[in-house]
Amino acid sequence: SVLRTLGSEKRAHPEDGEQTIVMRVLRDMNLSKLVDEDEPLFLSLISDLFPGITLETAGYPELEAAIAKNVTAAGLVNHPPWTLKLIQLFETQRVRHGFMALGPSGTGKTCNIHVLMKAMADTGTPHREMRMN
Repeated sequence: SVLRTLGSEKRAHPEDGEQTIVMRVLRDMNLSKLVDEDEPLFLSLISDLFPGITLETAGYPELEAAIAKNVTAAGLVNHPPWTLKLIQLFETQRVRHGFMALGPSGTGKTCNIHVLMKAMADTGTPHREMRMN
Protein backbone atom coordinates (compact mmCIF):
# COMPACT_ATOMS: atom_id res chain seq x y z
CA SER A 1 0.00 0.00 0.00
CA VAL A 2 2.98 2.32 0.50
CA LEU A 3 4.02 1.98 -3.13
CA ARG A 4 0.48 2.57 -4.36
CA THR A 5 0.17 5.67 -2.18
CA LEU A 6 3.60 6.90 -3.30
CA GLY A 7 2.47 6.64 -6.92
CA SER A 8 -0.73 8.56 -6.35
CA GLU A 9 1.11 11.26 -4.36
CA LYS A 10 3.73 11.59 -7.12
CA ARG A 11 0.97 12.05 -9.69
CA ALA A 12 -0.84 14.55 -7.45
CA HIS A 13 2.34 16.55 -6.70
CA PRO A 14 4.74 16.16 -9.65
CA GLU A 15 6.67 19.28 -8.60
CA ASP A 16 7.77 17.72 -5.28
CA GLY A 17 10.99 15.76 -4.99
CA GLU A 18 11.04 12.02 -4.43
CA GLN A 19 12.41 12.28 -0.88
CA THR A 20 9.73 14.80 0.09
CA ILE A 21 6.99 12.54 -1.23
CA VAL A 22 8.40 9.46 0.52
CA MET A 23 8.69 11.39 3.79
CA ARG A 24 5.12 12.69 3.49
CA VAL A 25 3.67 9.27 2.69
CA LEU A 26 5.53 7.54 5.52
CA ARG A 27 4.37 10.24 7.94
CA ASP A 28 0.76 10.23 6.77
CA MET A 29 0.43 6.45 6.67
CA ASN A 30 1.90 5.84 10.12
CA LEU A 31 1.15 8.86 12.31
CA SER A 32 -2.52 8.06 12.77
CA LYS A 33 -1.68 4.58 14.10
CA LEU A 34 0.52 5.83 16.94
CA VAL A 35 -0.43 6.75 20.47
CA ASP A 36 0.21 10.38 21.43
CA GLU A 37 3.33 9.54 23.43
CA ASP A 38 5.03 7.91 20.41
CA GLU A 39 4.32 10.67 17.87
CA PRO A 40 7.31 12.93 18.78
CA LEU A 41 9.70 9.97 18.58
CA PHE A 42 8.33 8.90 15.20
CA LEU A 43 8.54 12.46 13.82
CA SER A 44 12.11 12.69 15.10
CA LEU A 45 13.02 9.42 13.37
CA ILE A 46 11.45 10.59 10.10
CA SER A 47 13.30 13.92 10.26
CA ASP A 48 16.57 12.04 10.89
CA LEU A 49 15.94 9.85 7.83
CA PHE A 50 15.24 12.90 5.65
CA PRO A 51 17.50 15.70 6.95
CA GLY A 52 16.79 19.20 5.69
CA ILE A 53 13.23 18.45 4.57
CA THR A 54 10.37 20.16 6.37
CA LEU A 55 6.85 19.08 5.54
CA GLU A 56 3.78 21.24 5.67
CA THR A 57 0.93 20.02 7.81
CA ALA A 58 -1.81 18.43 5.76
CA GLY A 59 -5.02 20.34 6.13
CA TYR A 60 -8.59 19.50 5.24
CA PRO A 61 -10.50 22.77 5.72
CA GLU A 62 -13.71 21.52 4.06
CA LEU A 63 -13.72 18.30 6.06
CA GLU A 64 -12.87 20.11 9.30
CA ALA A 65 -15.77 22.55 8.76
CA ALA A 66 -18.12 19.64 8.04
CA ILE A 67 -16.88 17.85 11.17
CA ALA A 68 -17.50 20.96 13.29
CA LYS A 69 -21.03 21.25 11.85
CA ASN A 70 -21.84 17.60 12.50
CA VAL A 71 -20.34 17.61 16.00
CA THR A 72 -22.60 20.56 16.89
CA ALA A 73 -25.61 18.91 15.23
CA ALA A 74 -25.02 15.74 17.27
CA GLY A 75 -24.91 17.75 20.50
CA LEU A 76 -21.26 16.86 21.14
CA VAL A 77 -18.39 19.07 22.32
CA ASN A 78 -16.00 20.06 19.54
CA HIS A 79 -12.85 19.07 21.44
CA PRO A 80 -9.68 19.63 19.31
CA PRO A 81 -7.98 16.29 20.21
CA TRP A 82 -11.16 14.42 19.24
CA THR A 83 -11.33 16.32 15.95
CA LEU A 84 -7.68 15.38 15.35
CA LYS A 85 -8.59 11.70 15.82
CA LEU A 86 -11.38 12.13 13.25
CA ILE A 87 -8.87 13.56 10.78
CA GLN A 88 -6.47 10.70 11.53
CA LEU A 89 -9.27 8.19 10.99
CA PHE A 90 -10.03 9.90 7.66
CA GLU A 91 -6.36 9.67 6.65
CA THR A 92 -6.24 6.01 7.68
CA GLN A 93 -9.25 5.09 5.57
CA ARG A 94 -7.67 6.83 2.56
CA VAL A 95 -4.75 4.39 2.50
CA ARG A 96 -6.35 1.20 3.86
CA HIS A 97 -8.98 -1.10 2.40
CA GLY A 98 -10.74 -1.22 5.75
CA PHE A 99 -10.27 -0.73 9.46
CA MET A 100 -11.84 -1.67 12.77
CA ALA A 101 -12.56 0.64 15.69
CA LEU A 102 -11.64 -1.19 18.89
CA GLY A 103 -11.72 -0.07 22.50
CA PRO A 104 -13.69 -0.06 25.73
CA SER A 105 -17.38 0.81 25.82
CA GLY A 106 -18.25 4.48 26.02
CA THR A 107 -15.05 5.83 24.46
CA GLY A 108 -16.71 7.42 21.42
CA LYS A 109 -16.00 4.89 18.68
CA THR A 110 -19.51 4.94 17.22
CA CYS A 111 -19.86 8.73 17.49
CA ASN A 112 -16.45 9.13 15.87
CA ILE A 113 -17.36 6.97 12.88
CA HIS A 114 -20.84 8.48 12.46
CA VAL A 115 -19.60 12.08 12.60
CA LEU A 116 -16.84 11.27 10.11
CA MET A 117 -19.25 9.54 7.72
CA LYS A 118 -21.67 12.49 7.85
CA ALA A 119 -18.82 14.95 7.29
CA MET A 120 -17.56 12.91 4.34
CA ALA A 121 -21.07 12.86 2.88
CA ASP A 122 -21.28 16.64 3.30
CA THR A 123 -18.01 17.11 1.40
CA GLY A 124 -18.90 14.61 -1.32
CA THR A 125 -16.18 12.13 -0.36
CA PRO A 126 -17.21 8.57 -1.28
CA HIS A 127 -17.40 6.14 1.62
CA ARG A 128 -19.15 2.97 2.72
CA GLU A 129 -19.78 1.39 6.10
CA MET A 130 -19.88 -2.37 6.51
CA ARG A 131 -20.69 -3.56 10.03
CA MET A 132 -19.36 -6.93 11.04
CA ASN A 133 -21.11 -7.06 14.42
